[in-house]
Amino acid sequence: MSTITHVDSGDSDSDCSIGFSLLFGDDSAAQIDSPMALPYAAINVHSYVPMKLDFRADNFSKWKACFEALCGTFALMSHIDGTAPPNPLTPLWIQEDCCVRSWIYSTISDAVHDFIMEADPTAHKLWAGIAARFWANRAPRAIFLSQAFMTLTQGDLSVEAYGQERKKAADRLRDVGRPVDDTMMVLNLLRGANPRFSSSCDIIADDPDITFSSALDRLALKELRLAEEAKLVTSTALNASTPSGCGSSGRSSMPPPPQQLLAQQQQQGGGGGGGGQQRRKRNNNRKGGGGGQQPQQPRAPNPNGPWICINPWGQQGQAGGFGGGGQGSRGGGQQRGGPGLLGSAPQAHTAVAAQQSGGQAQWDMAGLVAALQ
Repeated sequence: MSTITHVDSGDSDSDCSIGFSLLFGDDSAAQIDSPMALPYAAINVHSYVPMKLDFRADNFSKWKACFEALCGTFALMSHIDGTAPPNPLTPLWIQEDCCVRSWIYSTISDAVHDFIMEADPTAHKLWAGIAARFWANRAPRAIFLSQAFMTLTQGDLSVEAYGQERKKAADRLRDVGRPVDDTMMVLNLLRGANPRFSSSCDIIADDPDITFSSALDRLALKELRLAEEAKLVTSTALNASTPSGCGSSGRSSMPPPPQQLLAQQQQQGGGGGGGGQQRRKRNNNRKGGGGGQQPQQPRAPNPNGPWICINPWGQQGQAGGFGGGGQGSRGGGQQRGGPGLLGSAPQAHTAVAAQQSGGQAQWDMAGLVAALQ
C-alpha cells in the first residue's frame, strides 16, 4: 500500500506530479497537460441555428444572424470576424476553431458545402467564402430587388402574410447594401394594400411617427372588423330567407309552390265533373217519368267516314245552270249551256260512306279512289 509523505514547498510541482502518479496512476499527469474538453463541443447546433443555408432558400440573413448569436454566446466571435489568431497557434485555439467549423458544416446545404470546400480551411475562411458568394453581384441584384419591393401588392393575401412578404423583400435589399428605412416600409405597405383598406390607409398616412409594426397592426384590426361585418350580413340574409310562422296555426306565410296549386286545380276540376254527371243522371230520370228508367236503344257504331269531296263548280252547275242539264234563270227559263268563261265546269267527285248494315261501315271504294286521284 502506497503512502504520501510530507514534502517541502520548494518542490511542490514535482511532488504534486509524484502524488497524482501514486494516487491515479502514471497516465494522470499526461491528462493534466492536454487541453480540457470544451463545454460547448457537444451541443445541438440546430437548436441555435434552426435552418440550413441554401442558395435557393434565400435565407442568408437569418442564417447569419443565428450563427453570430451562437458564436457570441460562447465567446467565439474572434474565429469568424477576422481577428488574427495567436502565433504560434495554441491547442485551445485550434480546438475552438474546429468546433466552429463543425457548426458551419452542420448548418449549410451540400451545394454551399461544395462551393466553399478548400484545403486547410479555418472557420474565418469558410465564413468569408460564404459571405462573398451571397454578396456577389450586389449592384445588379439591388436593382431587381428594389423593383420587386416597389411592385409588391397584397392581392388575396391576408394582412399578416402581406407584411411578411414585405419584410422579406426589405431584408433582401439590406443584404445587398440597400437598407430600407421604416418610413419607406410604411409608405410601400400602404401603397400595395388591398383597396378595401383605403380608409384605414388614409388614416395611417396622416400619422408621421407611425412605425411599420404599428401600421401592420392597424390593418390587421381593420381586416378583423371587415370579417365580422361579413359574418353579420350573411347571418342576417339567412334569417330573412327562412319562412316564419303566421298566426296561432303556425302555417307558413309563403305561397304554395306551383306544383301544389296545379294539383289542387285538377282535384277541383275532377270534383266539378263528377257533380255534372250526377245532375245529368237526375235529369234523365225526370224525363223518363216516375215509373223507372226506360231501356236505351243500342247505338250503331260510328263509321270511320264519310269522306266527302265536293266540287263547287259541280254544285253551281246544278243550282244555277252551268251544266247542260240545269234549269234556266228567272228571266225566261232559258237554259245556259256550254262552257263558261273559265271553261267547262269540272265534274264533282263524291266519296260517301254507304248505309250502315249489320253494324259495320261499308265504303264505296270506286268513289273513294276517284276522289283521291
